[in-house]
Amino acid sequence: MELLKEIDSIIEEVKDEAGNLKTAESHVEEVEALKEMLEALMRGAHLVQEKIDQYNDRRYRS
Repeated sequence: MELLKEIDSIIEEVKDEAGNLKTAESHVEEVEALKEMLEALMRGAHLVQEKIDQYNDRRYRS
């Protein structure tokens, strides 16, 4: 399923950025890693919300 692949990709992005956060050597690097994590999580949330909306649209049209 394409949705699961996209979610797995987002999860991997978050894991990578968590690693970057752990190894950050300055406040600026920490903030950048956190911003990247937030961006990936927001994309994931938006993706899931779109799929829920599509499901609800189909369900109510039937």
